Amino acid sequence: MDLRIVSAPQDFAALRPAWDRLHRRCAQRSLFLSHAWLDAAWHWQSPSAALYIVCCEREGELVGALPLVRADGRSLGFIAVPDTQQCDVLVAEDHAVAVVDALADELSRRRGDWDALRLRYLRGDAIAVRMLGAALTRHGANVHVRSVTTNPLVALDAPWEAYYGSRSRRLKKAANLAANRLTKAGVVDIHWLAPGKGDRAEVDRELDHVIRVSARSWKRQTGNSLDQAGPQAFIRRLSHHAHDRGWLSIWRLSLDGVPIAMEYQLIGDGNVYALRSDFDVDHESLSPGSHLSRHLLQTLFAQGLRRYSMGPGDNAYKRRWADDAEPVLTLTAYAGSLRGRALAAWELALKPAARRVRERLRPRPPTAAKDHGEDPTDSDRGVT
Repeated sequence: MDLRIVSAPQDFAALRPAWDRLHRRCAQRSLFLSHAWLDAAWHWQSPSAALYIVCCEREGELVGALPLVRADGRSLGFIAVPDTQQCDVLVAEDHAVAVVDALADELSRRRGDWDALRLRYLRGDAIAVRMLGAALTRHGANVHVRSVTTNPLVALDAPWEAYYGSRSRRLKKAANLAANRLTKAGVVDIHWLAPGKGDRAEVDRELDHVIRVSARSWKRQTGNSLDQAGPQAFIRRLSHHAHDRGWLSIWRLSLDGVPIAMEYQLIGDGNVYALRSDFDVDHESLSPGSHLSRHLLQTLFAQGLRRYSMGPGDNAYKRRWADDAEPVLTLTAYAGSLRGRALAAWELALKPAARRVRERLRPRPPTAAKDHGEDPTDSDRGVT
């Protein structure tokens, strides 16, 4: 096995053909591991991070890769953005053990480059969880895996009527109220740019609508709304890649011709990944996001798809629609170096102890009154 670190953006771009071949050979393929997705994510991260992609080659062919960046000092992490739903090591199925061992060997050999490896957005069956963590432990790293949130899911392979009939009375009442409010407010139009549809010009027009809605959403306060430089570079580049590959799915709800809610999705391998759900806060009382969610879900049930992934985050509105959820894990490996051991001691022992002391000394706030509201409006919608 030959190992090398790719750190120049032009070298990562040149890897695309080899990366695509490796991606097709992965036992657990995911569009979030494709060169297209990672290239778009890198365009968001690039101003504040440096590429550190560990490549494993055998007889000149790429058989494994760990898509990392150095984002803050001496920590390494995945090429990822807040819209990432899953990430992992890329490993050719027929070389899994040898590749993982080689990647762990290389990271250990280069432990002077890093103190902590923080791998987020991992599924429970991720190769990083099942294999890489153990391989790093054998090299003296201090490895910890923890569950940080869940990714709520809706199975799409049952009849819509049976699924919707199983939803709570509260949700159905709220859906009817939202439909009535919008109808009274003006002319409602829902448009779907489905995978494989439209040309580049139409994609760009829909993106302009999506970005405008995001700019008027509550996410504007977070710095992650799509009108910001990094997120916009990401979403435009991703959309062009996704349209070329038949993944792009954009939903838009307009009132009297003005877009006020949207959902941005990718659809691949029978799965729907909801990346962004935003609405114009000036129309929050009409619950346009809730109405759009109900409509798009009903439509997706008729498309022969497997499941709808709502994105990491335990939000109230997701729980009302979802029947299941996958855990989302983070693996942290502290290097066996002196600096790595010191960081592990601080983060795993000293810092939690200090936090417990502060909690004991902090005055307890008065008990809040219980919310008995029955109308789950768009204000429930989380960071999706």
